[in-house]
Amino acid sequence: MKKAILNCPFRPISSRMESHRGAQGVIYADMIKQTGVDISINFSGKIEDHNQYDEMYVYHGNDWSGGMNIFGGLKGFPHVANTRNFSKFKGKVYSLGIEFPPYHEMIQERISKAKEQGDEIKPEWLEVDIDNLKRMYKTAEVVTHPNKTNKLVIGDSHSICMYRPEWTINSVPFKTLNGALCDGLDTYIKDFSPDHLECYFGNIDIRHHVCHIEGDHIQNTIDLAERYIIAVEALPVKNVSIYELLPIEDISRKLPKSGYYKNQPFWGTWEQRNQARLKFREVLEERAKRGKIIRWVDSLTNRNGQLDFHFMEKPQSVHLSRKYYPHWNGEEKSETSLEEFFS
Repeated sequence: MKKAILNCPFRPISSRMESHRGAQGVIYADMIKQTGVDISINFSGKIEDHNQYDEMYVYHGNDWSGGMNIFGGLKGFPHVANTRNFSKFKGKVYSLGIEFPPYHEMIQERISKAKEQGDEIKPEWLEVDIDNLKRMYKTAEVVTHPNKTNKLVIGDSHSICMYRPEWTINSVPFKTLNGALCDGLDTYIKDFSPDHLECYFGNIDIRHHVCHIEGDHIQNTIDLAERYIIAVEALPVKNVSIYELLPIEDISRKLPKSGYYKNQPFWGTWEQRNQARLKFREVLEERAKRGKIIRWVDSLTNRNGQLDFHFMEKPQSVHLSRKYYPHWNGEEKSETSLEEFFS
C-alpha cells in the first residue's frame, strides 16, 4: 500500500476539533483513505521529513484566495518550517480542489523584495526549495473529489459537516441557495451519478438576504423554499433529501469579515431571521412530496432557542465545530446515527 502525506503549503492543518479549515483537510484525508491509500495528516506541521512518503496530497485551505497570505510576513510568519519541509518533497504530488499555484514565484518574489528593502527574513525562508516547488507546479495532478461515490451532498461551506465515509461532498463556499437555484441544481451534480442526494443550501440566504431584499421577509422565505422544493424534486436522482437550516446564534457572536455582506455580519433582527428559519422548515415539511426533509438541529440550541456558541467553531465564525458534525467528526470508525450521536 502506498503511503501518503496530506499537508498545507503555509499554515498547517489544525488538529483542533473547532477548526472549520482543519475539518476540510481531515475530510479530504478520509476520502483519500477510503480509496485504499495509507495517508497521514501533517497536523500542526509536526512531520518534518515528507520524503518518508510516496505521495503528497496538497490541501490549499478552504480560505485560499489566490495569493500568498502569510501572517507576520517573512519576518514573523510562525509556520515557515512547515513551508520549508513541504517544499523538499520529491515524490508524486496531487493538488486538491484547484490547480497547483505557482508558489515558487510567490515566495521568490517576496524574498527578493524583502532583500531589496533590507527587511529581516527568517532563515528558513532561504532554505525553501524553490526549484522543487516549480517542479510541483508543473507536474502536480489535480484531484477535485478524491472518492466519488453514488451518495452526494451538495451545498455551501456548511455542507462539509454532513460528510461521512461512503459519501462525497460538493461544497461551494459562499454559494447562496438563490444563486444555486439560478445556476440550476443540476450544475452541482453533473460530474457525479448519485442515487442518493442530500442538499444543504440556505443558511447564507437567511443570514444576509431574505430580510434585506425588497418585500416581506416571511414571504421571501416562502418563495425561496418553494423554489427549492421544485428544483430538488425535479432532479434525476432516485433519493433526494433537504437538510433543515442551522438555528440563529446570538447577535454578540464575532464573525470574520469574510462572512460579512455589504459590511454587515447579518441583515435583519435575530427574531426576524429565526422566524424565517422556522418558516423555511415549515414550508419544506408541508409541501415536499418526493424529497425527505431532515431535522437535525434541535440539540444544538440553548434555552433561548439560539445556536449555542459551545457547538460552533472557535473563537469565531459561523460554522459548527467538527466535534458536533451530526454524522461524523473524524474520530468515529463508522457512521453514527443522529439519535445516537446527540443522546
